[in-house]
Amino acid sequence: MPVSSQRLARNQVIFREVNERLRELAAAVPDGKAEYLCECSDVDCTQKIELRLFEYESVRARPKTFFILSGHERLEVERVVDELDAYVVVEKIVPLDETATQALTSTDETWSQRER
Repeated sequence: MPVSSQRLARNQVIFREVNERLRELAAAVPDGKAEYLCECSDVDCTQKIELRLFEYESVRARPKTFFILSGHERLEVERVVDELDAYVVVEKIVPLDETATQALTSTDETWSQRER
């Protein structure tokens, strides 16, 4: 059964929410290095990407961008905006449904409030 583009987008939002909790832990580590979950659309993906806090925050600064492992791209729902040695940055190109949009907005607001 094919998965809808909306479901793929929601999967990434779920990984983003988990990674926000991991970010809190990374902020307490002296070098800011932590393992984050790949934010690809595959809900069964459990692979990790090691990032420094500044790398995570640079991707996170743009709400529709996600970091994923190379080869995990789903070009029907996202486009590659940057390719690095350890990961790829993708941007959502499909409109998000209301649930996914609210989750991203909620996470974004929480994240920006922490920076103050």
